[in-house]
Amino acid sequence: MNRFLISVCALLFAVGGVYAQSTQVKNAAKSAFKLIGYDANGTEISSTCGVFVSADGEAIGSWSALSTAANAVVTDFNGKTYPVQKLIGANEIYDVCHFKVGAQKVQAATLAKSILPKDSKVWLVGSESKKPTATEYEIEREEKFMDQYAYYVLAFRDSQGIPGSPVVNSKGEVVGLFQSAPSAVDARFAANLKFDALTINNPLYANSGIRMQLPSEKKDAQLMVMFAADKGDSAKYAGYIADYISQFPYDVDGYSMDALRRVNYGDYDGADKQMQTALKQVTNKAEAHSEYSRVMYQKLIFSNDSLYKPWTFDRAYVEAEKAYKLDPQPAYKHRMAQILYSKAEYQKAYDLFEELTKSSISNSEVFFEAAQCKTQLGASNEEIIVLLDSAVARCPQPYTTVSAPYILTRGQLRDAMKNYRGALADYNTYDTIMVGRASADFYYTRYKCEVNLRQYQQALNDIAHAAFVAHPDMRPVYLAELASLQLRVNRFEDAIRTADLCLSVDNSSTDALVIKGVALNAIKRKAESAECFKKAAELGDKRGDEYLKKYSLK
Repeated sequence: MNRFLISVCALLFAVGGVYAQSTQVKNAAKSAFKLIGYDANGTEISSTCGVFVSADGEAIGSWSALSTAANAVVTDFNGKTYPVQKLIGANEIYDVCHFKVGAQKVQAATLAKSILPKDSKVWLVGSESKKPTATEYEIEREEKFMDQYAYYVLAFRDSQGIPGSPVVNSKGEVVGLFQSAPSAVDARFAANLKFDALTINNPLYANSGIRMQLPSEKKDAQLMVMFAADKGDSAKYAGYIADYISQFPYDVDGYSMDALRRVNYGDYDGADKQMQTALKQVTNKAEAHSEYSRVMYQKLIFSNDSLYKPWTFDRAYVEAEKAYKLDPQPAYKHRMAQILYSKAEYQKAYDLFEELTKSSISNSEVFFEAAQCKTQLGASNEEIIVLLDSAVARCPQPYTTVSAPYILTRGQLRDAMKNYRGALADYNTYDTIMVGRASADFYYTRYKCEVNLRQYQQALNDIAHAAFVAHPDMRPVYLAELASLQLRVNRFEDAIRTADLCLSVDNSSTDALVIKGVALNAIKRKAESAECFKKAAELGDKRGDEYLKKYSLK
């Protein structure tokens, strides 16, 4: 009988608690909602609660409910359902998040402004069938974190609270979000969570299908969209661009990003329409024409097919020219020069590049492009090297990979002019910039330069490295070159071993057979030498018979 009376009293206390409290506690329950997460197949994977913290649909709740959800919805006190649109911030340690739902107006709760002390009474509020519910708790202790927030440990009650439900004080102000144990995390902490542009790179948030809210600053928003492009989720990326256009409708960048996205999967008509919209919408018309030109130019350079006839170099030039007439910026003239170069109008292109070398964008790229024009026009190496010297001289220090093409090109021209020491200096600088990860072709080029300088040990190292990093189809060629140089510097045993390695990769390499034969003959292994030459001759290489006669071998 005693056990029965205790249970009845507890039940009456739990049910009647909300009615014994102020109107504010009752109203706080009306700001709570049910939060349901779904996977990509539409299957429910989580069911928790949360609370609105602003009238325009900002809310806080459990991060675990959204961390792996493809999408999610909330159902409010009145039974209305809204989609979760954006993640504003999240914290996996305290399992809370801040997000935005697609609602124009909701009933928002008020957040408590200060930490409640031990033994304070609080109420876990919610709603069922449009009726407010509340369960009273006492704060057993509070643990402060980040100097301003609290993690509340609640005195145990025999009740089943739903994670994410609001915990309020006697004024109906939300103190925290309920968690199991029972406990609650400071609601102010959740409401103040906010992602920055770099958070999109955090793998903890990669499994949620819900996009992050873009930062309010344009540069930060651009950065987040740029990072989104590298994530491989095309649907999410398209959503981020749409968010950017919605947030910055008079800025051209959103339209050009979407146009380039469409170009990548062949929707040229859609890309063109997007840029036409930009011309009408954006404030800076010159920038809009310039970006329109850039989108066309990139398509024509990187996907030069005839599938979309309205886009031509001539039209891209006209758009760049319109931009320049509206606002004579050097950057717009630069685009005009690049398009002229692509049209093979090298003299006209050079004239513009030459003008730009005296402008505010007199940088490495402009001098390098001018040098390319001169090359196409058949200018002397002496004329071209002057422009390349200017390009390298304007590279920022320390050198980065941006400067690498200018330095390599100058090195190659110096090499062609037989200025081998100057060429090698550039090659060494290039290799340093690339941190030893240049192509096999580069190491082969430097190897030949080193041979010309009789720096044989360095040359041996480079040709060996070229063979190591080369595509398998090219490896026999580089191994034969290595064996040839080893033979030249009288490293006969090394030449034999390298030739054998070459033959293990390509047993029909007559170069390797001839080199091996010469090396064997040098160390008096005549019979083996003769076998190499005979096999080379059998494979159709005349050198086999020639060396058999030269060394009087049978």
